[in-house]
Amino acid sequence: MKRPLCCVCAAFVATVFLFLKFGPLSYMVDIPEEGKRVTLLGEISQKEYKEGTLILCLKQVSQLNSNEKNNQKENRCGVQCYIEADEHRTEPRLGSRIAVEGKVSYFREARNPGEFDARSYYRIIGTDYRLYDAKVLWESSDYSVYQEILYEIKCFFEGIYDQVLPAKTASVMKAMVLGNKAGLDEDSKQLFQRSGIAHVFAISGLHITLLGMGLYKLLRKMQLSRLISLCLPICMMIAYGDMVGMSSSAYRAVFMFIMRMLSRVVGRTYDVLTSLAMAAVMILIEQPLYLYHTGFLLSFGAILGVGCLSEVIRVDRIDEMKRSMKLRLAHKIKSALCGSLCIFLVQFPIMLCAYYEFPVYSFLLNLIIIPAMTLVMTAGILCLVFGSLPFMAGLGAAKIAGLVCQFLLSGFEWLCTASLKLPFADWIVGRPDGWRICVYFALILLLYGTNRYVRNLSKRSASGKAGADKGLPFGLKAVIIVSAVLFVSNAPVDGAAITFLDVGQGECIWVESAKGEHFLIDGGSTSQEKVGTYTIVPYLKYMGVSRLDAVFLTHLDRDHISGVMEMLEEDTGIVIGRVCISDAVPEDEAYERLTELCLAREVPVYRLKAGDSVRAYQMEFEVLHPADGYQAASHNACSLVMKLSIKDSKDGDSFVALLTGDVEADGEYAVADELAKSRTNAGIDLYKAAHHGSRSSNTEELINEAKPHFAVISCGEDNSYGHPHAEAIQNFRNAGSEILMTKDTGAIMIHIKDGEYTIDTWR
Repeated sequence: MKRPLCCVCAAFVATVFLFLKFGPLSYMVDIPEEGKRVTLLGEISQKEYKEGTLILCLKQVSQLNSNEKNNQKENRCGVQCYIEADEHRTEPRLGSRIAVEGKVSYFREARNPGEFDARSYYRIIGTDYRLYDAKVLWESSDYSVYQEILYEIKCFFEGIYDQVLPAKTASVMKAMVLGNKAGLDEDSKQLFQRSGIAHVFAISGLHITLLGMGLYKLLRKMQLSRLISLCLPICMMIAYGDMVGMSSSAYRAVFMFIMRMLSRVVGRTYDVLTSLAMAAVMILIEQPLYLYHTGFLLSFGAILGVGCLSEVIRVDRIDEMKRSMKLRLAHKIKSALCGSLCIFLVQFPIMLCAYYEFPVYSFLLNLIIIPAMTLVMTAGILCLVFGSLPFMAGLGAAKIAGLVCQFLLSGFEWLCTASLKLPFADWIVGRPDGWRICVYFALILLLYGTNRYVRNLSKRSASGKAGADKGLPFGLKAVIIVSAVLFVSNAPVDGAAITFLDVGQGECIWVESAKGEHFLIDGGSTSQEKVGTYTIVPYLKYMGVSRLDAVFLTHLDRDHISGVMEMLEEDTGIVIGRVCISDAVPEDEAYERLTELCLAREVPVYRLKAGDSVRAYQMEFEVLHPADGYQAASHNACSLVMKLSIKDSKDGDSFVALLTGDVEADGEYAVADELAKSRTNAGIDLYKAAHHGSRSSNTEELINEAKPHFAVISCGEDNSYGHPHAEAIQNFRNAGSEILMTKDTGAIMIHIKDGEYTIDTWR
């Protein structure tokens, strides 16, 4: 049996995965009530500053009852404490135990598909909740000298970057070299992530190889003993990992470096896959939930891809002495592309599950970025070395090294920006189903297994002659790879769908036809900042939407358009075909800003009135309000009201939804008259409550005319308006309608197929 230890570790990882899949870990931590002021006792494990606020991470936290230090409620959890900077206060030291008082705040759970689930993320890294407006009441005298020294060194190095580099470049270098992402420039972060090179911010094998192996070779050239030359780099890399926070990628790199060094001591062959598997086991023993951590999966997946698939996807060796410079360069480029493809085959479904899209040109970018990262890291380290020297010449040399960093990082940004402007730069796929991912990896394993089998057969048949280790034909490999990628990235549309996103105090509705046409009705919020960036766009990408055929804006209040305005202001990768607004919308400041953005994006704007309609495959949006020449008394009154009909391809029956915006009573009376004339009102299935369930809308006349089977109310939890109002709720109950509210359920998803519909909620 080859690699027995690797197989045992792999079996452990598989067991952990199955246990989490079919028997998730129970969450035993007792968290105080949100908003409550509490006093906690815990040990400081990490500290950093962000925008002038000191953030302390506490572990082994227990709650103090009645402010008595000895009356403790045992509770092993982690807490982030946000403490405003105070020049008269002594900064608490790492490893010390402190008593701290503050206001409890929970991390936000995902309330919509595609949203970042902060609560799950922080739970994985050992943080259960936060304390805001916190104050340190007491600190122990004992602390970790080792951790505090590393922290001081890190702060000293950060100060050098701040001194010799512009703020933006300094923030990037601090993330790349020192693992401090708290002040990372948000534009750079988003740009690198969308371009597929966000891995440059992770402390990984490049850092450890450059520092650790560089130190080892230096010590050997100094003719120090082999034992010292091995042990000193190991100790230095452990200290470096602790200094930068020992993320999962840093832990993996440090652990594998140690195994590589120890193999030299014991005289054994270093095996990458065994070392990788052992690192995974060590992390999962401490926290099994890391199997759900994107950084963990991408970091380990990259090494796994190179280690397992390099023999499947490889370039035949050339005789370096007999080939021209041109052929050697071509060979190196092909080898780099093959390495990127190996990593891609493992990381592709992971990236789709995390980001729902794949940057197509990341292959080409990484051919330049990865080799150049060695130069950036070298210049960055030299900048720190020269900046640490106690004379002015050292500072001058540090600035020169800093200029190299700035030049290279500017080149990275230019390449990323240029790549995103190329055609088909963003391949928005959506989140694949679990069974598709299983089939994908089954095909990759089939490729790996059959290639090894064919190679072994060729070796045996040729009796070990040179050149006999041929694998599968290139064409067959290409067919398997392309089939796997297309299978996991292609989810056929199965019927029509409507989703009411939970955007807090606001509204956003997504509609999909049975042919894959996509529409958005409103998209804004007054209770959530950047709702387009953090809620609407992630949901659209989660669903694989790269183009919206039309965006309907019922009216131009902020709680209905703020997210759409973000999508028009920023390059999100989602194309908007047209924007449709109410004909009664006044040409005010909001209108001027909207038309200005649409003109810049070359998006046509259409005004709709009663009698107009927009058709799609087996679907029609019929405008019922406002009438031609309607003079609105308020912004809400001018809202578009549309009847959405989704027809069944078999017998012609329709699912009918009434989408009302924030229309007020006079508009509702007009809509009720239109429904009475159409003779289709008896079949209203869905009623979108007007104005978030306000009493000034949702009149008995319209609800009784529509007779909806169920009503959806989009409103924020504990909103200041008191929505939904009791009068509106009672009107729906009197009509026999089932009521669903986004504040209670999260996103509400309706699937329509063959005249039948099902309703699911996210929470």
